Amino acid sequence: MDSGSLRHEINLALPDLHEETKRAVIEHLTDIIGVRNREDLLFVEPDDIKPFLTPIQSRRLVQVFRKVESGSSNNPKEPETTCSTTVQVPLQANSLCSAQASGQLPSTQPNVSNTSWISNFSVPWEKMPTRLSQALASGGMAHPEDRRIMIRTVVEEMRVHCPNPNRAACGEVARAIVSKYPATFADKTAEGEQLGCGYYSLLKQLKTRVEHVNRDNVSSRIRQPRKRSTRENNEGDVAIKRARSELDSYGCINWQPTTLPEGETTETLETKRQTMSTVFRSAGPQAIETTDVNTYMSLTYIYQRHMLNSWPAPTLCEVQEHWPFLFTKRGLCTHFHTLTDIEVDTRLSEALLTKGRRILNFFQSQRLQWNKEIEHLLRECDSAKLNHNQIATAAILLLMKYFQEKEDSIFILADAFSTKMSVEREMTLPITPRVIVLGNNFMSASRWMISLEGKVFYEPEQMHDFASTLAVFFASYYVFNLEYQESASITLEMIQRFFVRINPDMGTKCPAKLGTSRKTGRVVKRKVTSVSPRITTFLQRLSEFEWRTSN
Repeated sequence: MDSGSLRHEINLALPDLHEETKRAVIEHLTDIIGVRNREDLLFVEPDDIKPFLTPIQSRRLVQVFRKVESGSSNNPKEPETTCSTTVQVPLQANSLCSAQASGQLPSTQPNVSNTSWISNFSVPWEKMPTRLSQALASGGMAHPEDRRIMIRTVVEEMRVHCPNPNRAACGEVARAIVSKYPATFADKTAEGEQLGCGYYSLLKQLKTRVEHVNRDNVSSRIRQPRKRSTRENNEGDVAIKRARSELDSYGCINWQPTTLPEGETTETLETKRQTMSTVFRSAGPQAIETTDVNTYMSLTYIYQRHMLNSWPAPTLCEVQEHWPFLFTKRGLCTHFHTLTDIEVDTRLSEALLTKGRRILNFFQSQRLQWNKEIEHLLRECDSAKLNHNQIATAAILLLMKYFQEKEDSIFILADAFSTKMSVEREMTLPITPRVIVLGNNFMSASRWMISLEGKVFYEPEQMHDFASTLAVFFASYYVFNLEYQESASITLEMIQRFFVRINPDMGTKCPAKLGTSRKTGRVVKRKVTSVSPRITTFLQRLSEFEWRTSN
């Protein structure tokens, strides 16, 4: 059964399911559960897809599977026997036994795709180094060398059952390891919050090791060209709108409220909007500090989201005309707080100071590893005692150079005495958000502006330091439903996950990067992962460095 047909059934049951979750469910059903044809759908149980869906979603999907199969055959097959096994790690592959026992799996399936072994797979902890066993018992972090030995040992054990385990199989093993020893192996921030799904870095290491040991093993390759269904190739405006909604609501807890404030109607909210527009024209942006305007902005939040989330999306000039106080620092950050439950100004201010120093120390202590651009910036940092603005600026610039993203994909340098009008008149500003740095260089500047859609919307008077500037810059992506620009997507995701600590399990605000297919030579979009592998690698290196230097 091809992925296009399976996707069609999922769309019938759960049309609003996130695209990333759909891909994960399809991969899990085909690679782990063992769905090969329509008849196999009869054997899928809600527990088989429990890790990816809520109980209600699981039951709805299973109901559709059974209806579809009953409608495609007058005498659908019933399962004859059920295989009972003792699962040694918490993996979700039990129903594969039922499918095999009923004879539904085709005998021509190659060995590398047979994943029934996962349900009985047990990690050989007895083969691990003594130091790792002690870390597991105490709940401490694994030594980098011990972690690498564990990866090699686990992959060696996996290859006893399957010469080339696929990504889904590696994911199930990684999930089981992290579930058993989260304190030692889970991807977490310094605050103890889970990073993404929690096992992405371990999955990446396992899959990398599998690919390494199979680099010359042509007979065990499992990659197959993806089949595109007619439904996928003919996505219309509705599908685009749904995809945009999934991307725009990423990381939000109150993206599209549905209940009006108590005592309010559409008419009263419109009256309050008009009142605020009148106040702005007479008193200017500083009126955002008054109690009345703040109360009105809070009450009209649902009305603001209604316009921001409408389709097609309005221009920011249109939004500004209706909601001028949204283009003040306080108005934007307050809206962001309601949207995500995060006080972005406070959180970034604290994080840039503490984590900024950690990043600076990481690069300064390992100078011989870095390229000339990083070394040049580090020499600039050494030349004088850095203040809070300079530490924060240096940390972001170092990350951009480490991720090989150009400075002008976030920052634009302008004359120290530039105004909003002169910048818009003399410079061609990009459509995507930019921090306009007013000064001779990025490190010495003390005034900033923010541009969106080629216009300056936030002026220096609203932002008193670099942290508040970055807060406005970052918050604009979420409040105005903007996608990270490809040229700075890794740095922006790093700010999101490491500094602001927005860490959803699924989805991303990063666009699919363009590349040239080695098979066809055409320009294609690369698959986007929930967490950039370059970010997990950097955070792992930072943790290992701090672990070594503190012991």
